[in-house]
Amino acid sequence: MIRRALIIAVLAAGGFASASAVAAIENDTVMVPLFVQACATGTPSAEAIEARMNAASAWQRLTDTDLAVDEFGTVKSMQPIGDFKKPAGYKQWRRTVDGKEVRVVLAAFEGKGRYKNLCALLVPDVKNALPYLDPFRGAMKAVGLKAKSVDLVHYMEFSGKLADGRKARGDIFSRTRVLQPGDNMHMYLAF
Repeated sequence: MIRRALIIAVLAAGGFASASAVAAIENDTVMVPLFVQACATGTPSAEAIEARMNAASAWQRLTDTDLAVDEFGTVKSMQPIGDFKKPAGYKQWRRTVDGKEVRVVLAAFEGKGRYKNLCALLVPDVKNALPYLDPFRGAMKAVGLKAKSVDLVHYMEFSGKLADGRKARGDIFSRTRVLQPGDNMHMYLAF
């Protein structure tokens, strides 16, 4: 509630939107739970995520290599995450939810980085992350991560440790370059 009041004050003061328009933003109840189901259920592991996705009849496996997975962790206003610059490959699945073709991506990374795997939900045609921020914060808290930085209205970053002690990070970004073209959003958990 404090975050919503701050957003209303900032946006209204800047003339970007009326306070009533911002107050009318409803929290997401679809995409973040879909992300949690795919990427953050149980103790995250690449093997468990892949098995869960392959077993889910609603998801169709894609063999396309049309994603720029090295762009995870690249946000113009933040320091790039070097761990994601050497992708070792990825797998992806798609399905249609609320009229949008969403994808789950399971990527592996080489090198000495601390994050060897990343699971993401890609959502097309998202103008900003505001409706997703509070639910995503709750999802990250549930796996043991705390908010680290935010760039309203498009980005929020998290870090911490999973229940088994592994370091992890997550973020939500509504201007991702992983999926082009257009205004697309990713939510990810890296471990």
